[in-house]
Amino acid sequence: MAADPEADTLELPPVPNFGHGRPRWAARRIHPRRIGRGHQLLTQRLKTWVLDKPPARLAGLGLGALLTLRAANTEPRLLAAAAGAYAIAAWRAGRPVPPTEDDLKRRVIEGVHALMGDQPAVFLRDVYDALQARPVAAHLDDARLRAVLVHCGITIHKQVRIGGRTGRSGIKRTDLETLLSPAPVDTPSDGVDADQGAGEGAVDKP
Repeated sequence: MAADPEADTLELPPVPNFGHGRPRWAARRIHPRRIGRGHQLLTQRLKTWVLDKPPARLAGLGLGALLTLRAANTEPRLLAAAAGAYAIAAWRAGRPVPPTEDDLKRRVIEGVHALMGDQPAVFLRDVYDALQARPVAAHLDDARLRAVLVHCGITIHKQVRIGGRTGRSGIKRTDLETLLSPAPVDTPSDGVDADQGAGEGAVDKP
C-alpha cells in the first residue's frame, strides 16, 4: 500500500532491507541476499563456537567433515539433502529485523550529515532537493520534509554560513554530531561514599 501524501499523521517511510519492505516485487528480487546474509551469520557463529574451545572442537569439526564426505561419496542424495537443509537454515538466520523508529531517525540524520561533506553546514533547500530526488520521499513537499527533520530532532537555523554564502536557512554539522554521539553515562558524585546512601547524614541529629 503506497504512502498517502495527504495523510494527517507524520510517519517515517520504511526502508527495505533484505526482502522486508516495499514494493513487493523488489523484495522478491533481493531474496538471494537474505541467504547470503544468513550464511555469513552462520559462519560467524561457527567460528565463535570453535574459538571457545579450539582443540576439542576443531577435532570434532574435522571428524564431522570427514564423515560427511564419506557419506556424500556413497549416498549423493544425502549431500543434496544437507545442502537444502543448510540453505533453509541460512534463510531463517538471515531473517530481516524491521528497523525501529529510532533507527529510521538515525538514518535520516546520517543522510543529512553525509550531504554536508566537509562543510560546516548545509542549506535546507539542498536537503529538500536531495530527499525529493529519492523515490521514498518524492511525494513529500517542503513542509512535510521539514516536519520529518524536526521529528528527527534536527535543529533548523534561520541563517547559516557556508563559505561566503549566508542569509539562508540550514542545518549545522555540530547539531547533527550531537545527535549522532552516544548518550553520556551518569556517574555517581564524588561526595557520596560507596557504602553510604545519598540521603544519609543529610539531616542533623537533634
